[in-house]
Amino acid sequence: MWQMMLKPVCFRSLLHRPIHTRWTGGVGSGVNLSRTFRTTVRRKEPMVRDTKCDPGDQDDLFRYTSGRWLINEKYQLEQRFVKFNVNNLCSQAASLFGPETKCVRIVKMEGNFNKAFLLTMNDGNEVIEKIPCPNSGTPSLTTASEVATLKFLRSRISIRVPEVYAWNSDPTNPVGAEYIIMEKVRGVALAERWETMNTLERYQIIDRIVEMEKELDNLKLPAYGNLFLQDSLPSDYRQYPLPADLDPTGLFCIGPSCSRAHNASIDISKSNVGPWTSILDFALSIPRRELALIANERQKVQRHLTQFSENQSVDEYGDLLRKVLLILPALSHHPRVLEGADSAIWHTDLHLGNIYVSSDNPTKIEGVIDWQSAQAAPLFIQAQFPEFLRPPRDYSPGTEIPALPDNFDELDPDEKERVAKEQTSAGQSKYYEMSCLAYNKPVYDAMKLDRGLWEPFTCCQLFSNGSLVPLRNSLIRIFQDWEFLGLPGSCPFEFTEEDLRRHNEQVQQYQDYVYLWDLAKSQLCTDDSGWVPIEQWEPTNKMNEYLCDMYVKALSEEMPPEVASKRWPFPPGCSLDTSV
Repeated sequence: MWQMMLKPVCFRSLLHRPIHTRWTGGVGSGVNLSRTFRTTVRRKEPMVRDTKCDPGDQDDLFRYTSGRWLINEKYQLEQRFVKFNVNNLCSQAASLFGPETKCVRIVKMEGNFNKAFLLTMNDGNEVIEKIPCPNSGTPSLTTASEVATLKFLRSRISIRVPEVYAWNSDPTNPVGAEYIIMEKVRGVALAERWETMNTLERYQIIDRIVEMEKELDNLKLPAYGNLFLQDSLPSDYRQYPLPADLDPTGLFCIGPSCSRAHNASIDISKSNVGPWTSILDFALSIPRRELALIANERQKVQRHLTQFSENQSVDEYGDLLRKVLLILPALSHHPRVLEGADSAIWHTDLHLGNIYVSSDNPTKIEGVIDWQSAQAAPLFIQAQFPEFLRPPRDYSPGTEIPALPDNFDELDPDEKERVAKEQTSAGQSKYYEMSCLAYNKPVYDAMKLDRGLWEPFTCCQLFSNGSLVPLRNSLIRIFQDWEFLGLPGSCPFEFTEEDLRRHNEQVQQYQDYVYLWDLAKSQLCTDDSGWVPIEQWEPTNKMNEYLCDMYVKALSEEMPPEVASKRWPFPPGCSLDTSV
């Protein structure tokens, strides 16, 4: 029974369990916090639903129906609700093939940030029609940038991306929503073949991904931001044309960033959304954007901070951001940062569902989809293990080949299976890492950059847990390692012994928090948002109630039940909470 999967003793040890780190790349005495804390969860695979092109009951096309959330469900559903004119959507797609063509079938395929529909015509033609959800990014600009990115990459990398047939970024168009009509990529998602592929076949896929990333790295762009067609960008935004060798017809430019982080704040000036031609201007925009968010939505930011600890304040957050502003000029001029600062377009969500392979030969990549979040950003920020090659937590970078532990034969069957899977995962990550070293050295070097140099560029925005620990930790690391990192002069701020003592206490709290979240996500097979596939909702929701109750009882001698229940990552009864 699932009720026996965890014992109360697991929770009693929460306050004493360490969090392992990986790819720290750090030096000095600062506390090591991992670059990313990730747990393997069910990917939000597209939900498929057949429906007729009928103006009747089409609400399921507008709503998100393939999953539910353990927390904040009302908010999550609102972020994925889009109403549009179904008949006009079908007509717009059918008109691409002739006046007599009709759309006879719609298959709904839901993603996390978009609604996608496979439309089939009476003559057998098929297209994908994609409609962005409210959470997808900056309205209008996100669609325009995705179109430009697809058009730009089709003739510049060897792996196929979908062809754009028609698009409209004005939601007042006859469809009633922004849309892109694009080619249906041949083949099947790699997710359907990966588990049955042998090691050599998987390595062939990795070879092609490394080749694609090398091609992307060779596309040297003139600024940081997002790619646009020049005639699609509103005149009140700055733009930088691409050099003639990349764009001989003069169609494209780099315009403002469409980052979803920008979409989360209000009244952010256009100067803080780019484009930027220098790494310093790009870097300074990040803390400035968060300071603007504090000024505009102080109470909302404070609520976010309180999620982690009532001792955290907006004032401290602002002070830390101003410290970041003081060090960014020195970091941005560091030779090793400049070496990895070229502006590059990158696919930052390269999971098995976004790679399509031949149905007959799974080592042949037919195409890569979902370039919506692709931005032109510094390579040292972009370069990372692809999602499907994320290394396990204890992964060690370098040339040492991952191996099974010496006591493998003494482990029980379940532990053997877990360790063997981690070793396989580590081996694939190692093959990718060494392939980058051999064939794509700039990416390898960017991934190897000391965390003390790259971290302040990436942790200004609060993580979902609302903790200031990662940001403060990066600043303490800079303060302690300033001279070792080769930075000029002296650090422009200090941390007292009392500051360091309080920080170390919060680090322990942070590590406990992350461990508890990882434990809950692992047992419930969910992610940070608490998403659960619709077919697994009832058993998962019951299991969450049981685990929360067990957690509260295990800590009954240390804290009141109401306090313990709030600490549980997915408190039962909070699925309709509208907070963010």
